[in-house]
Amino acid sequence: MSSCPSGHRSTTADVCDVCGLRLRPTPPGQSPPAIPHGPAEPPSPRAAVEPRGGPCPVCATPRTGRFCEECGFDFVSRSGGRRSPSADPGHGVSWLAIVTADPAYYQYMADQGRLDTSQIPFPAHHRQRRVRLRGSRVHIGRHSARRGFTPEIDLGGPDGDPAVSRVHAILLPASGGTWAVLDPGSVNGTTINGAADPIPRNVEVPLNDSDRIYVGAWTAITLRKG
Repeated sequence: MSSCPSGHRSTTADVCDVCGLRLRPTPPGQSPPAIPHGPAEPPSPRAAVEPRGGPCPVCATPRTGRFCEECGFDFVSRSGGRRSPSADPGHGVSWLAIVTADPAYYQYMADQGRLDTSQIPFPAHHRQRRVRLRGSRVHIGRHSARRGFTPEIDLGGPDGDPAVSRVHAILLPASGGTWAVLDPGSVNGTTINGAADPIPRNVEVPLNDSDRIYVGAWTAITLRKG
């Protein structure tokens, strides 16, 4: 029997359809360990406010942080879930997210024992994408037809990154006309600019022009102003 290292109930037999982690045969009564992560020290992070509350009002998923891990609902502003409206965040500065498959990051993940290259090959026909950042939040994750959720930066699909969680990370408008990234609790973590350790969970980490966000098995997302 195959089991997700994070304990999710997956309807697929090879890769968990909740978090994207490769499934492994598990002896009865034994739970496989999650991938270890160490805390990072990002520059001047702002901890997200987490008031008490019940399950997500959109999809009823139990709450584990500020954002719902299933549909992206924001428990603080009580908004969102599924897809946010395309509106100007209010600072009047145009930003792009450039999404690519990075072979150097893929090799690093393999060298660290975080992925099996025989099971997760590097994509042969990946095309660079440019996504204009709009709205009160931009989700990075994978489409879920069952939940009716499509992230603004969708890394799923037939040629998608299999190590990306459904709601892997969220981009939020920040003061000074910039953006910040928040990881609501992805399985494989989110790193910035090649740091060895992932950013802390549920902490808004400020971003600058040309900063690179790394998620999944090979995905690099570069933020560009203008």
